[in-house]
Amino acid sequence: MCGICGFHNIRDHRQASSVLSQMVGSLAHRGPDGKGVWLSEDHATGLANTRLAIIDIEGGKQPIRSADGRLVIVFNGELYNFMALRLQLETLGHQLLTRSDTEIVLAAYREWGHRCLERFRGMFAFAICDSAKQELFLARDRTGIKPLYYYSGPSGFYFGSELKALLCARDVPRRFNYQALSDFFVLGYPLLPKTFFAEIYELEPGAWLKVSSHGLTKGRYWKWSRQPSQWNESQALEESEIAIIDSLREHLVSDVPIGAFLSGGIDSSLLAALLVKVLGKSLEVFTVAFTDSDYDESPYAKAVSMHLGIPQNQIVLDPRNADLSLVDNILTQFDQPFGDSSAIPTYLICREIRKSVKVAISGDGGDEMFGGYRRFWYAHMARRLSHLPNFCVKVSSDILKQFTDVAPETYRKSQKFLRAVAARDGRRLLELSSYVFTDKLAEVLEPAVLREIGPYSPSFAPNGDMVANAGGGEFTDSTIWFALPGDYLRKIDVMSSAHGLEVRVPFLGEHVLTCSAHIPEYLKYSQRHNKIILRKLAAKYLPKVIVEKPKWGFGVPLDSWLGKKGRDEIRASLDSTKARIAQFVRRDYTANLLSSFGEQKADLSTRSRISTYQQVYFLRALEVWLTRWNPAL
Repeated sequence: MCGICGFHNIRDHRQASSVLSQMVGSLAHRGPDGKGVWLSEDHATGLANTRLAIIDIEGGKQPIRSADGRLVIVFNGELYNFMALRLQLETLGHQLLTRSDTEIVLAAYREWGHRCLERFRGMFAFAICDSAKQELFLARDRTGIKPLYYYSGPSGFYFGSELKALLCARDVPRRFNYQALSDFFVLGYPLLPKTFFAEIYELEPGAWLKVSSHGLTKGRYWKWSRQPSQWNESQALEESEIAIIDSLREHLVSDVPIGAFLSGGIDSSLLAALLVKVLGKSLEVFTVAFTDSDYDESPYAKAVSMHLGIPQNQIVLDPRNADLSLVDNILTQFDQPFGDSSAIPTYLICREIRKSVKVAISGDGGDEMFGGYRRFWYAHMARRLSHLPNFCVKVSSDILKQFTDVAPETYRKSQKFLRAVAARDGRRLLELSSYVFTDKLAEVLEPAVLREIGPYSPSFAPNGDMVANAGGGEFTDSTIWFALPGDYLRKIDVMSSAHGLEVRVPFLGEHVLTCSAHIPEYLKYSQRHNKIILRKLAAKYLPKVIVEKPKWGFGVPLDSWLGKKGRDEIRASLDSTKARIAQFVRRDYTANLLSSFGEQKADLSTRSRISTYQQVYFLRALEVWLTRWNPAL
């Protein structure tokens, strides 16, 4: 893993060296094992990286130049099939000087151009400068495991693994993106390619970008596409087992020891079992435990580690150790508002793992590939019921109102489902994903902010809201396209990088991506079960209690964890006319939300406990970000 950054065709050559030094310095946490800098002779182009040494520890220092000096590369990530590609390239006459996967990427680009991306299996973001053509080429892995941000304007082109690297350059504007704010309150993160800075973008997963004197040229070499086969359960089980084991084997390529996350859920438990029982690896596993039993999966993790006979390291999130300054430190790592509070336990367990190893295996991606989210089934059912006339949906909604007091959670969930039934297009997916419904944003945001946002409304469908009668399959597509890179993978990348830890996700390896695209939806989820095929596979390797365990979210009980003191601190800082969020968020919304949070008495007919503290976390994230970056409005 590395942090990469640089610029191309900048106008102010005098400050090039200083700016590049600041940019790479801002990414030091991503690569504590060293840094490297390259500047073109005219100082118009610069590349830099910080390095976490995993493969070819001595010879893999970056930037790496081609033998003739024409090409220069900085690379973040791992190329798992680099040895096979090395053999092909040597057969074609390439002379390779290191054992590094970075050099393989450079040689592959020299040989095949942007088509080399189709051959790569791994997680990556990289930039290659071609001095002969005066071009800069950038690319990102298939699902967006590794991040890449860029700005292109009158002052030149800048890029980096994190936004903070770009913001080191005075010429990169910090103008507030109001549309990203809309995304944030609805979903908890901006929808790519947007960021909270209006002129800075995130390169989409599976895409490449070429920067030249002719401007920007963008292309796509991969996009998730479901191709359901006629597999029966037995075939799907066999193919899934082969794909996961092959992917897991590839993800073990390393010159340093590897550990693993173990939450106690089926995804991380299955990977640990396959590592031990099939691949014969001994490893340490790491678990988060909560004192709040509603969130604590550690007994399941302990059962798995005992079953496999492997050592378990546990970190306990005790309310006595809760600290609002820790929360704020975590929020500042993201460089833009990020609403997923599970970043807190992720940050803490990454910090613990880094004390023992540099690389860890994670179960992220299992839910997306094998149907782990209950909302996939809700979308499926909403499509089946969408033939009902609108008046039937309205009557059902009116009838359910009588349950507001006696069964408030049932009422709330039913109303959300009925909204999804009534939506006849891609908006159905947004209804099932929203913390705040788009038609309720006027109750959250100030009128002046709504005017700045204009007619824009978030769309959670990859092809826009015009997709006809979206169901569970389309929801899978949207989750992989938006939520995976925007929320889940961003969280794990930023939190692990904060401690110089590399996290690998075998469930998003190419073997599994290809297999999952062919598994019929009915073998992924049903009315009663999720991850049907994955559970069948887990039954071969894990105790029954793990196989049958329902899905738990990896969240933190923010209200109870912070305690009354922490809740009062948040309330005092946000429910004030001096708060930065006051110019964006309606005071009555803030006061009502913080009252529910502080007194732990949420109206369950309108908001769940989780939604209440998540929305408070949204406000804190926005406040911290506004205070730190002070964007131009």
